Amino acid sequence: MLRSAEVASAYCGALVGCAGDGGGPSEEQDRIIGALAMGLFGSTEDAFEPMTPEAVAGAIADRQWRHRLVQMMILLEFACHPPRPAMADAVERYAAVLGVHDTMLAVGRDALEQQRQLLVADYGRFAATPPVEPKLADVDDDALAATLRSLGSCAAGTLGRAFSDFYDRFMLPFPGEPNGGGAHLVAHDFTHVIAGYEPVPIDELALQAMLVAATNGDEHFTALVAVLGLSEVGMLAFPDVEPKVNLLQRPGATEALADAVRRGQECHLDFEAVDHLALIDQPLADVRRQLRIPPRTG
Repeated sequence: MLRSAEVASAYCGALVGCAGDGGGPSEEQDRIIGALAMGLFGSTEDAFEPMTPEAVAGAIADRQWRHRLVQMMILLEFACHPPRPAMADAVERYAAVLGVHDTMLAVGRDALEQQRQLLVADYGRFAATPPVEPKLADVDDDALAATLRSLGSCAAGTLGRAFSDFYDRFMLPFPGEPNGGGAHLVAHDFTHVIAGYEPVPIDELALQAMLVAATNGDEHFTALVAVLGLSEVGMLAFPDVEPKVNLLQRPGATEALADAVRRGQECHLDFEAVDHLALIDQPLADVRRQLRIPPRTG
């Protein structure tokens, strides 16, 4: 789909419109809309006129772009402070007119209504299953840990060594080891290494935003919602991770979001779904070129 100025205005006007209940978008939501405008369209415009659902439907015909738009409205729901439940009604009106159904709409409403228990239940019911590294799908913990520990013997500069160094640098146990988690973490952590994102909240948000922009995949959007639920509204807890709030208000957060969306647009490939273990002996720089991973600028 051509990312024209008309589409950019409609897209961002829809984001302004859905956040308009109760006086318009907050300062945080305005910054997020600006970040999405920059990441998706390269637009530096700092103000967009709100557009009705019907006008947006007339300007944006592509189904994937409509779906991504509704997903970014859900992101704005998590950044609505103080929460306004009426915003959920507005987002659902846009989704209905655009013909978009996304299970995370329910989770966005839960966040706005401050329904912690319901949010946890809805997320658990609707979240996509994370991908498992193909060669590790059926191995036991001992074999899993041994395979990952062996990557430390890969040559310097390769993907395998970079993966091992990632765990060493942050003093993380490997999946399969005590407190190291399961095989589902392996593909996720390979994406950290390939994209150059650290295991910290802002980079976790950026990584998932990059994957969403690269793939239009619901499975990655549910992971983005998990980050928001954990670190933006502090309502979704995970083992050994303390919930936080207001992630998107931290210095550099919206800039990282804009850059991540740009990178995803340029990559346009689900680099979490590839067979990473088949690439471990290749130089990391070559893997990034092969997977079309643009460098970070933020």
